[in-house]
Order: sequence, then C-alpha cells, then structure tokens
Amino acid sequence: MDKIHYIISDAAKELHVEAHVLRYWEEELALKIPRNNMGHRIYGAKEMELFRQIMRWKEEGLSLKEIQLKCTPYCSSEPGRDNLQVIQYPGESAVVTEPRPSNDEKMTQFKQILGRIVTDAIRDNSEELTADIANNVSDHVNKELDYLFREREEADEQRFRKLDETIRNLQKARQEAAAAQIQEVKTKNRRRFSKHKQTKQ
Repeated sequence: MDKIHYIISDAAKELHVEAHVLRYWEEELALKIPRNNMGHRIYGAKEMELFRQIMRWKEEGLSLKEIQLKCTPYCSSEPGRDNLQVIQYPGESAVVTEPRPSNDEKMTQFKQILGRIVTDAIRDNSEELTADIANNVSDHVNKELDYLFREREEADEQRFRKLDETIRNLQKARQEAAAAQIQEVKTKNRRRFSKHKQTKQ
C-alpha cells in the first residue's frame, strides 16, 4: 500500500498548481478524494497520478466535460465496499464515506444510465439505426451538458466578480476611515497648539 500521502498544499506544490485548482477539479469532475479523520483531503499516489493525467488532458485541449467522462472509472468506488473507502496511515486509520452526490455527479450518473439504455437498444437494432440513435442521443446529451457547464461557469464568474467588488469596496472604506482618523488627529493637534499658544500670550 502506498505510504506517501500529501495534504492539499503539498499536493498543489508537487503538481505546480494552486490549491484552489485541485479543489475546483475535485468539484467539477466529481472526484472522490479521500479524507483523514480530521476531514482534511489526503492525496496518495493514485490521486496524484490522476491529477497529472488531468493536466495532460488539459494540455491536449480537452474540455472539462470530456475530462469528466474520461475520469469516470477513476471516480467510481471499488466494488464490494458499499461506497466506503478505507485508508490506512502510519499510526492511525480513517474510514472515509462518500459525500452526498452533487448535481454534477447526478448528471454523470444519469448520463451513464442513459448510455446503458441506448446501448441495449442499439444491440437490438440494425447498424444504420444504431448510428442514428447514437448520434442523436449523443448530440442532445452534449448540448445539455454544454449548457449546464456554461451556466455553472457563468455563475462562478459572477460570484468571483461580486467577491472582487466587495474586497475593493472594503479596502476603499478602510482607506477612507484611516484618512478621516488622520485628519481628526491633525485637527485636535492644531486646536491644542492654538490653545497652548493663546495661554502663553
């Protein structure tokens, strides 16, 4: 069993990416990343190799949708484990349960079920009908998935814009408050100096 495990910051450093990129891929590709008994993500050799493969696919120009389809075998749990993944660490052990399926995972499962139904139908029909059904269903599913991913990306972009605007507004408010404090101190000092001068005269 692999004894080397990375926390997210070390895994990101090893892969030469930011930690938020690994979190983004985990969410978007519905990856099942194990966690320790503290709930922290733990990356073993299997997960590190998967991320390296994802990077290679991205360099080849594959979209996240295409990568997700390729990742499906890596994301499914091992048979006979009832959706539980057990990992041993030196000096400790942790049982990690599968998280509640996200909308993306549900869409992937739906696509797999639909794929099996289509495959069974194709098996019972001629080659020509098979090609027509496969093309029609594939086009429809691809359009639906493209729409869902675009919608998700737009929502993420809008959220980041709002966050950026909030940070800028907060920084501006802090600068204005600091300037007001400096002005108030200057005004008090002038008054003190003026009183002191009048007292001397």
